[in-house]
Amino acid sequence: MKLVVMLGLTLLLVLLWSAPVALAKVQFLKEADQWVYQSQQTLTDTMGNSWEITALKPMEQPRAGVYLWLTTQTDSIHLDATQPLIVKTNSGEELSASNLTRQHFIGDLPASNIAQYDIRPLLPYLQDTHSLKLQLSTKTRDDVNILIPHDVLEEWLNVGTCQSLICADS
Repeated sequence: MKLVVMLGLTLLLVLLWSAPVALAKVQFLKEADQWVYQSQQTLTDTMGNSWEITALKPMEQPRAGVYLWLTTQTDSIHLDATQPLIVKTNSGEELSASNLTRQHFIGDLPASNIAQYDIRPLLPYLQDTHSLKLQLSTKTRDDVNILIPHDVLEEWLNVGTCQSLICADS
């Protein structure tokens, strides 16, 4: 009897350890009259300011971009909506993503602490990357630097490439 219990527990542990990890933060929801996949995190920049970062991909527009929204509640940060996002990989590669902030809003920007970038062109270069540093240009002070850990990057790649997700023709 002990042998059966031990074998059962061993089998259970093997199954639990070998099960794929679920991406609990990737969501499928309706936003602004369209369905999107999104991954949302709150991260801290190198100066200690909190940022809400959302990677999203419109479901019904498979050829659309993969967008990265960045927002901070810190009033002293004024992002430069004319500058691209600089992305530095852990291997030293430097990439840039187009700033779409001005294109997204008609008229005046709602706040200078909001930015939107299209990261879809960067996704092929990020497949084997373990971490990133985002560099955001500001109007009033030094650039903002946000370190992106591997688990967050994995979620962005899943949203952007539809890996582990049911996507329309991507």
